[in-house]
Amino acid sequence: DGAPQRGGRFSPALRKRLFWAHFSQYFPMMLTRSEELDPTRNYIFGYHPHGIISLGALCNFATDGTGFSDLFPGVDLRLLTLGMNFRVPFFREYLLGMGINDVSRKSCEQNLSRGPGASIMIVVGGARESIETQP
Repeated sequence: DGAPQRGGRFSPALRKRLFWAHFSQYFPMMLTRSEELDPTRNYIFGYHPHGIISLGALCNFATDGTGFSDLFPGVDLRLLTLGMNFRVPFFREYLLGMGINDVSRKSCEQNLSRGPGASIMIVVGGARESIETQP
């Protein structure tokens, strides 16, 4: 099915689980806003560095663990990842439930056309950069 490209099966409750607040405090990570965003516009964001697993991108932009929806009300953000991540059973369904989608061009176009405030986050880099990452 085309759920990873069209944003199917999104469940906002998964983003708001208390686990994510604990997760963000454990590592620790925080999200700050330097500028307000117009919720009637669509945005393409880039996240860098890629890192090994991109846990910072996951917690800050695919969950409400650091308060994204409070800092940027009306901005409906989808974190995008490699299509191969959607081939793993159960993991695929959890990603889709959190609103994480494929990073293909088709997915970008469909996500940005969801309406006002529809935005995407692309983790810049890739496999080569993640291999060169040093803790």
